[in-house]
Amino acid sequence: MICSVCKKEWIGAPGDTVCPHCGADLVKGTAQHTVPGVIAFLVKKEGVDVLLKPDTVMSYIYDLVQGHDRDKKLIRVGSANGVFQKMHAILIEPKQSRREVMILDLRQHLMDNAFLSEENAIALINIVLEGVGLSSLKLTVTPKKAAQPAPSKAPSQQPKPAPKKQEKPKQAPSASAIRQKSSAKSSQNQNQIHLTSISTFEYDGSSFASRKVQGPVFRAGNARMIGILVTYDPVPQDMNVVLDWQILYQDNAPVTGVIHGGGRIKKGDTDFYQGWGWSVPGSWKAGKYTIKASLNGSNQLTANFEVVEGRYENPVLALNEVRLFSAGAVPPAVSNRMYSSVFSSHQARRIYFEISLVKMNVPIDTTLNYKITRDDGNVVANYSVPIRLCVGDDMCWTGFGWNNPGHWRKGRYYYEVSIGSENNYFSGVFDIV
Repeated sequence: MICSVCKKEWIGAPGDTVCPHCGADLVKGTAQHTVPGVIAFLVKKEGVDVLLKPDTVMSYIYDLVQGHDRDKKLIRVGSANGVFQKMHAILIEPKQSRREVMILDLRQHLMDNAFLSEENAIALINIVLEGVGLSSLKLTVTPKKAAQPAPSKAPSQQPKPAPKKQEKPKQAPSASAIRQKSSAKSSQNQNQIHLTSISTFEYDGSSFASRKVQGPVFRAGNARMIGILVTYDPVPQDMNVVLDWQILYQDNAPVTGVIHGGGRIKKGDTDFYQGWGWSVPGSWKAGKYTIKASLNGSNQLTANFEVVEGRYENPVLALNEVRLFSAGAVPPAVSNRMYSSVFSSHQARRIYFEISLVKMNVPIDTTLNYKITRDDGNVVANYSVPIRLCVGDDMCWTGFGWNNPGHWRKGRYYYEVSIGSENNYFSGVFDIV
């Protein structure tokens, strides 16, 4: 940690609220006394990867936040149900429409698995969104319609027959009425979507980026979340959509109720994702399944998938090399990356480790480990990140740092990177100048 008063640095601990060098209050006069403020403080100081260490985040919240009991109770439930890891996946997702879908998935996850009401699930998500700087994506609770009061009973009395009214002669519709009906019909047609295909995939429950494990056959020992991808003709405008879908077992028994997954799609979009299942493997019953889905009341499509007994055989990983580059929260495409081992202290943001490996022929769940140590012996980062390598993958990457430049201290840094076993190990140095 770096003191904002004396600028001296030390290895921080969750309980550090006073600088050990000058005695300055580290949180005085800031918004860090709230749960979103603590999260924002940690993301700014440690980078978004701090969300992959929920115990650290919760330690700071317990130490620094006084009061705000409801927020602390909600964030404690959220931490136990993976809300920080899922928010990390949302942060690194580059497409806004996907982020919105992932947030709606998170709301449903908290309602189904943490047994939160919709109101509390949304409150929890909004707390974390504010902390990570995504306040524009906050959710709102759908207002419930007030019950209509029962009509009061009139006194028991026979009503007098009403006089017959002379029927008015029917008039031809005016030109403006015809235009209004035509406009309403045209608007309705613009919101109609024609589905063209539906397919299934299996993913880790945190990010649709892991959707490379394609259906329609999944292993019961590995399967976690089953996702569906619906494709449709390009839409003519931005619009809100609702995907209604349901999973049925081979005996036609419903596995789920009708799931109403909503989101916003952009003009020209052609696909939409949803998912349902478990964040850990082993919960899917072997057998054949059917999915029925429609989007905004469109034509219904059906897809089939099967869960079979067994697990994928874990292959022997073979790593080729590690290359370093610097970027923000979202790394650029591979063709646009500038690799180096020397980075400017005025420009460096997050330092990424890109690891090339022999192309995968089966998926595998493993762990990517990395450690960064400064030349004075201080450990800057030490993380273990669960990853899934999918069929066809020949590269993966992870990074540590900040979204904005100016935080890296000048000097030499030593790094150690490994995947899975200790045999898949690389080490080297990079310099901040």
